[in-house]
Amino acid sequence: MADGHLREQDLIRRARSGDGSAFEALVMQHTSALYRVVRRLASDSAEAEAIVQEAFLRAWRSLARLQPDKPFFPYLVTIALNVGRDQLRRQRFLDDSLEAEGGYPEDPEPGPEELVEEAELLRALERALEDLPPAYRLAISLRYEAGMDYRQMAEALELPINTIRSHLHRAKALLRRRLEVEEEPTFAQTLE
Repeated sequence: MADGHLREQDLIRRARSGDGSAFEALVMQHTSALYRVVRRLASDSAEAEAIVQEAFLRAWRSLARLQPDKPFFPYLVTIALNVGRDQLRRQRFLDDSLEAEGGYPEDPEPGPEELVEEAELLRALERALEDLPPAYRLAISLRYEAGMDYRQMAEALELPINTIRSHLHRAKALLRRRLEVEEEPTFAQTLE
């Protein structure tokens, strides 16, 4: 783990000096995890991809603000959350504008749904995750999909660690109850 942190710090140092290939290595290293986190909050995969792309662009432009001893991923998550908030504000403005003009234009064709062939257990978990409040969904995503620890999550979300712990505890309790209702006790037991 220390070697990975040293390598990441070297990449950040080189990227700060203008080395595009070093920043590209950071992008390759973190894109998948960042996408998984953002996808939980975005309305669709295209929006998630746009947020991830904008987050990396903003990260490149603001690398000088990153504290040298801090890990890159929590910093990147913070930027992505800000990008998402900005897009949500713009969308609300657009929605209000369209509503004032008499409605939304009709979509000529509905977009194809992503077909996922997963076990029934995973579909039940996905439905349960979607029913969680956004703060709880984000906590679950950062902890289990992005692999962030409590401190990193607290820094990225600008919340106290105890709030992060509470969000995770409550999210797991809600998931457990939901999965038990859907008669998935074996999986619900793993959330304990």
